Formats: sequence, C-alpha cells, structure tokens
Amino acid sequence: MGEKPVGRLLLTFSLPALVAMVVNATYNLVDTAFVGRLGHEAIAALTLVWPVQLVEMSLALGVGIGANSLIARELGAGNPQEANHAGAQAALLGFVSGAVMMVLTLTFTDPLLRLLGAGPETLPLARDYLRMLMWFAPVVFLPMVANNLIRAEGNPNLSMAIMVVSALVNVVLDPLMIFGIGPFPRMGVAGAALATVLARLVGVVLYVMYFLSRQSGYRFRPRHFVPWPRVWARIYVVGGPSTIFTLAGSVVTAIANNVAAGFGSMALAAYGVVFRLSAFGFMPCNGISQGVLPLAAYNYGAKKLARVREVVGKGALAAAAITSVLALAFIAFPRPFVGLFSREPGFVALAAEGLRISAYAFAPVGALVVFSAFFQGIGRALPAMFLSLTRQMIFYLPALLVLSRLVGLTGFWVAIPVADGLSTIASVIWTTAAFRRLGVPLFRRGYSRP
Repeated sequence: MGEKPVGRLLLTFSLPALVAMVVNATYNLVDTAFVGRLGHEAIAALTLVWPVQLVEMSLALGVGIGANSLIARELGAGNPQEANHAGAQAALLGFVSGAVMMVLTLTFTDPLLRLLGAGPETLPLARDYLRMLMWFAPVVFLPMVANNLIRAEGNPNLSMAIMVVSALVNVVLDPLMIFGIGPFPRMGVAGAALATVLARLVGVVLYVMYFLSRQSGYRFRPRHFVPWPRVWARIYVVGGPSTIFTLAGSVVTAIANNVAAGFGSMALAAYGVVFRLSAFGFMPCNGISQGVLPLAAYNYGAKKLARVREVVGKGALAAAAITSVLALAFIAFPRPFVGLFSREPGFVALAAEGLRISAYAFAPVGALVVFSAFFQGIGRALPAMFLSLTRQMIFYLPALLVLSRLVGLTGFWVAIPVADGLSTIASVIWTTAAFRRLGVPLFRRGYSRP
C-alpha cells in the first residue's frame, strides 16, 4: 500500500465495494421500476416505506462494520477463537435486531406510516409492502451482517458475487410476483416486497453454505452464539457512528416525505424517483471512498504524506467524474430516466423537472464522500462526522423547510442543489486546510512519487 501505483491500488481496493454497493442499490430501483407500472401511488407507497428500510439498514450496518473491525483485529492478533466468537455474536445481534424491528413495525404499522406522511391513497399500498418486508426482517438483516464478516477475513470478491446473484434473483422475481406471470399470483406491491425478501434469502443460503465449508476461516460452534454483552459493546463502539449517520438520513428522508406528501401523492412519488436515481449515482462514490480510507490511513501512518494527497486527490477526481457525468445526463435528459419508472404524462413532467433542478449542483458532491473517508482514515472523527452530515442534515433540512414554505414545490426541489453546493464548499475548505497543516497542499499541480 505504500509502494505500488496509487491508481492501481485504488482500483483494487475500491472495485469490489463499488460493485457491491451499486448492486445493492438496484434492489430499490428494480422494485420501483416495476411497481411504477401500477401507477404513481404505488411509487409513493415505496417512498413512504424507505425511511423504515433505512432504519433497518442502519442497524445491520452498525453491527456489520463493528464486527468487521473487531474480527480483523482479532485475526491480526492471532486470536481465531475470539474472531469466531465475534462473528457469531454479530449474526445473533443481526437476527435479534431484525426480530425486534419486525414485532414493533407489525404492531404499529398504520400509525407509523401516517407519521411518515401516508394518506388515504397511499396507506393501503404502503401497508401491504411494509408488512410483507417486516415478516421476514430477521432474514433481511443477515446478508448485510454476513457481507462484513466475509470482508473481515479478506474475501471481498465472494461477498460481491453473492450480492450480484441475489440482485439477479430479485430482478427475475419482481415482474413475476408483481404482475402474476406464469404460476405466480398477481400480488402488486406486496409481490415486490416478497421478491426482495426471497432474493435476500438466496443470499443467506449462499453465505451459510460458505461459512459451513472448508473455504471459510470461521469455525462456528454452538457456544459462540450464547449472548455475550461484552462483545456486543465492542461491536457497537466501532459500528455505532455508522448507525447514527444512517439513522440521521432516515429522519431527514421521513421529514422530506412529509413535506412532499403535502403537495400530493404524485409529488411524493416524484421525490421517491429523484431520490433513488441520485442515491444510485452516489453509490460508486461510496465504493471509491472505501478504497481511499485504508490507503490514506496506511500512508498517513507511514508518514508518506505526498501519497496521502495522491490517494485523496485521485479518489476525489474519480468520484467527481462519476457524479459530473450523471449530473449532465440528469439535466440534459431527465425524461428518459424518469420514464423508466412510469409513463403517466403528468408524473413524468413533474419528476423530470425535479430531477433536472436537483442535479444542478450534483457534479462535485462525489468528492465530498472521499474527503470524509480521508478524515476517517487519519483518525479525525469530528471533520468526518461533520462532512457526513452536511449534505443530508446540516444544510439540507433547513433549506428544505424554508424554501418549500416560501416557494412551494419548486423550493422543495431547489433545496437539494442548495445543500449540495454548500456541502461541497464546506468539504473543500476543511480538506484544503487539513492538507495545508500536513505540509502537502491539496491543489498542488502533480503528485510526488514515493
């Protein structure tokens, strides 16, 4: 990590995570694309449920990342039994968290959906989708945890392959179950949820087969699954911040859903499509950031500061290039993108306008997630936390509440590029200052060789 060409290293470290994240994001895109054929109310229903899915994701992500760190440290210290124990406790935590969420959500389904902005048009559809997902919540949790367990023992390509298989199963099952093709009954939005659950179940089976095989470094025993709170605490100490960040996104999305629902179910559905397209475009940047983090951390520890600058600079340029291409595409051709989800003329016009406006400041935000990963890599938690929250909470939430009240639906869309622009400015200023203190200015022309 301290000697090989940075570009090649970034590709090696980022590609598995990049592919895995893009594939994982296809679940919601595929569901929404097929469900959109049922009408914009169905898209609005999926949009209402998304904050609940983010809560689910945040809990599983916290357990997975915390276990990943703990297992890697135990393996590095030559303690395979402790690594086995940590992996088993992570699986237990994932299952229990899913079970608790299942009970709470099924008990309070309608009050929860009304809190999230559901109205008479969308409540029945959102209820069908959410209840089908939540009956299998423990199953949905496990792949996200198992993914990190495999990455912790140094096998990211296998994890990526399993996620690809699971996503392909979802793509195949979606139309069959939504529209009732062949022997399958027509289930509508509930069919989309069941297709997602079955796809995740296929992933669980593949993960279990791997853990039981000789290829896995884990050797789980029944005693490893006995609850041990001390290990839970060590997992959550590391994974807790990731959970908090994602939970913050859930809260902001729930508030945005309520604001959008105030303009009608079609506006809510349009926001759901714009959000999903932007999030899908942002996923490759998250994959790049996962490659930047360990490389920046290693070279920072080795005092190779010029290489740190090169890692961050090239990672930020690659991420910004991706978001720039998407921004131009969204601005120039919004209707074809929106048309993937619905053919209703009124909906297409509304969502296309929202996508075009929201993309005005999307080009540079790919660099933001890379800058945040840089601060995580060098052990500076405060800047990393601030930069992670600027786009979704610190700038976006006030802009959303103020502009939507002053300018109506147009203000609702304008809040997105306002937050993106301010977040980008803040991240560039903070990162530039950090590199200046390190004595290697970020924007110096060219890169030093190690």
